[in-house]
Parts: sequence; C-alpha cells; structure tokens
Amino acid sequence: MAASFNVGSFNAIDTSETKKSKSSKSSKSGGSNNELRKKLILFGGIILGIVVVIALVLFLLSVFMTPTYTYDDIENIMVNAAEAYFEDNPKRLPQSESQRVEIDVATLAASEYMDPMTEYMGEDTSCDGQVTVQTNGDGYMYVPRLDCGDDYVTQSLSEVVTSDIVTEGYGLYQVGDTYVYRGEEVNNYVQLETSLWRIVKITEDGNFMLILNGDMYESVPWDNRYNSDIGYNMGINTFSASRIRDTLEDLYDTDDEDRIILSDDDRSKLVSFDLCTGKRNTNDTTKDNSVECTEVLEDQMIGLLTATDYMMGSIDPNCTTVVDFSCQNYNYLAAPYKWWLVTAVNGVTDEAYGVSSSGVVENTTTASYMYPRPVVMLDSNVLFSEGKGTENKPYHIK
Repeated sequence: MAASFNVGSFNAIDTSETKKSKSSKSSKSGGSNNELRKKLILFGGIILGIVVVIALVLFLLSVFMTPTYTYDDIENIMVNAAEAYFEDNPKRLPQSESQRVEIDVATLAASEYMDPMTEYMGEDTSCDGQVTVQTNGDGYMYVPRLDCGDDYVTQSLSEVVTSDIVTEGYGLYQVGDTYVYRGEEVNNYVQLETSLWRIVKITEDGNFMLILNGDMYESVPWDNRYNSDIGYNMGINTFSASRIRDTLEDLYDTDDEDRIILSDDDRSKLVSFDLCTGKRNTNDTTKDNSVECTEVLEDQMIGLLTATDYMMGSIDPNCTTVVDFSCQNYNYLAAPYKWWLVTAVNGVTDEAYGVSSSGVVENTTTASYMYPRPVVMLDSNVLFSEGKGTENKPYHIK
C-alpha cells in the first residue's frame, strides 16, 4: 500500500510539474516570438523612415541645387558669352558704325562659350536666340535677342513704344518717317540709371531723342562773350562757339554727384547725332526742322532742343510760329522754369530762343540766364525691361 501510494503521489506530482514546465516553456517561446516580431516591426519602421528621409533629401536637393534661370539671366549669359567669343575673335567684330554682326546661341554653345539652351530652360522649353554687336563710340554694344515662343520674346523699347500710335489727341504721332510725342499728358518717361528723361521723338534711324525731365542745378547764359556788333558782353548767337555748348559737353562727361545726368552705363547706350543749329526768324512757320538743319554739327553726343521740336510738342493749331503764345498749350515740354533752345534768332547776332516758365518761347539776349535742358540720343536697339511710360512707372531699359 505504501508503495502504491508513493508511486501515485509521485506520478501526480510529476504530471503537475511537467504541465508547469511545459506551460513555462510555451510562455517563454511565445514571449520570444513576440519580442522578435516587435524587433522586426521596429527595424522595418526604421528602414522605411530612412528611405523616406533619403527621398525627401533628394527632392530638396533637386529643388534647391538645380539652378533656375530667369529670362534676364539667360540674356546676360548670352551677352557674356558673345563678349568672350569676340574677345577671342576680334577680327569678326563690326568695323564701322553702320555694320552689325550677329552670332547665334548655337554657335556660342558649340564653341563652348555657353551651355546649350536646354541646360538653362530644360527640355520642355524650346528657346533660340542671337546677340547683335555694333560699334558704340570707342566700344561695342551687345544686344541679346531671346525667343522662347509663346513663353517669352525679348522686346526692344521701340516695339513697346510704337505699339500705340494716335492720330488725334495726346500721344505718339507718326510724322513722315519719324514718330513724335505731342500733347499735354503723354506717357513718354524713360528712367536711365542716373536720371529721368522724356522721349521727344523717334528718328528716321529708329533712335530715341530724349530730353532731361526737370531743370539743372544752375542757370547759365547761352553765351556771354563780347559782341562787337553791340559793343557789350551780350554774347554771340553762334552755337558752335557758344558758352552753352561748353556747358553741355561738361555735363555729358561729369561725375560730379551734384551735376551728374549720365552714368557710364547710360553713355554706353547713347549714339551720336547731327545737331541742327540753324537760325530761325520769329515769323517762320515751318515745322519740319528744315530751317534749323541748314546748319549742322555732326557727331554730337549732347545738345538742346530745336525750335521746331518744341512747337511739335503742342497740338494747338494756333501754334504757327515759335513765339506764338498758343505753343504753350497742350504741350508736355512746357515746364515751370526758364530753359534754353539750341536755335538762335536769325537777323541778329545776340539773341537766341528760350522757353519761359509759362511755356512761351521768347527771343532773348544770349547773355540772359536760363537752365540748359540737355538732349541725348538713345540707341534704337535698347531693350525694354519694364514700365508703362508714366512718371510713376517710367520705361526701364536693360
């Protein structure tokens, strides 16, 4: 009995312990699997996170490290490439003022002076272009022309200005082979680097005659030399030998901050012109500069407005001679100060025409003091940047 009891007891105990042991092993095995699953999930999450971060970094690099170019940037690149090309090939530069030389972007890219256009604009945008080179004073003027179809085309100032021609009222009129601004309120303001100007007309050559907007720092005599006909220092009304011509030439070159009207960059965009200096009678009714252009100073870089050009600014039909009071009417050139014209009075030796502060032209002694109001000629090929031609939003050029 004792032996039977002991075996039974032992078996009972053994069975219980075995169950506990198996349960314990099963629990441990399940726990190990759970831990493994957790580690795998965590590891997978880390890998996924790393992949996402790498993808984000690559995206940001593609956005911020890929160069982006504006159309202005590309035009500058074209000009720089052309300058480098002609520096290495100087014999291909234009040899006279009338000559123009063009080089296209394909040639510049093939010669490795710039990258192909697709490098700047991408494969989806098709652009072409060329750079025109012309002589300008002692140097050369480089004019880019970029054509990207409907997306962008480089515009010249001439294309913008002549897009709105009028036949009545205020605005830009076509007069023969020229375009002339007429009327009291016209949008013909151009901002150069240093000062604000107004377009008087576009010449037969397509160049822009500009007149300074506003008065100069001081008034000056047209001339104050001794006049033997008068017997006093009343001045001599020959423009080529006048004091005011000296004043203008000094203004053109000056870097004096109080007097400067043109920067080096401004001067690089100007061209020489023939200044009409013929004398005019007070009763002359011509309005085509034929009288003023009987005498010409060639290759001038700065001058003054002629009597005809002032008259043409008015749309009053009663403005028939330069001294008519009606010429002040509907005339944007009238200004609240006295200023000189280049035209002298015919028949006397000591008088020239000046515009009063009310806008009336007067024949006055050359020794009188009035403001010089400079005129310059802007190259026909200058490019339009922005603006509407108003005083608050003048035309800007590149």
